[in-house]
Amino acid sequence: MMQKSEMRLVLFLLQDKANISKTYRQMAKETGLSLGSVQGVMSDLVEQGFVVETSKGRILRRRTFLIDRWAREYSEGRKKKQLICRFRFLADSVREHWTDILLPHQVWWGGEPATFLIDGYLRPQRWDVYVAESADCLISTGRMIPDPEGEIYVYRKFWAGEDIPILVVYADLLSTGDDRCAEAADRIKTLI
Repeated sequence: MMQKSEMRLVLFLLQDKANISKTYRQMAKETGLSLGSVQGVMSDLVEQGFVVETSKGRILRRRTFLIDRWAREYSEGRKKKQLICRFRFLADSVREHWTDILLPHQVWWGGEPATFLIDGYLRPQRWDVYVAESADCLISTGRMIPDPEGEIYVYRKFWAGEDIPILVVYADLLSTGDDRCAEAADRIKTLI
């Protein structure tokens, strides 16, 4: 099982192929991890054969395997720990026109809605939302309210950067166990 720091650094490495070439200090700064954590995780990745040091620099190997491993571990364990609360739409008409909702700054659609925004194919039946700060900012949309049984699952943002990583969206889809989401996950996996 990957530890929290390993999950964060592996996600960072998979987000952009250039990230493997960055210094450990740059990786630490961009991921919010300590330098010691980066060194430890990178050492483990070298030992496991995922990172190879060459005369031309580092290479990330077995990328597809690492993507699948990260997505599986996130969807089976870490995702639940990121859950803050649940909300619901104020009305069915709001749910039908969810794309009209202007999300506050530092809030991102995940899972099914993010997939719809990427390729227009998957109509959401469950809404995942990631927030950098408090979930209360969703109330300011005027379209969502807290509800412990609501269909909007609000998670804490944990990645570096301003955009939700496709790998997180992919893992969100796999976590549903739904065949239509698995099909959508296969389609967007090519974007990782």
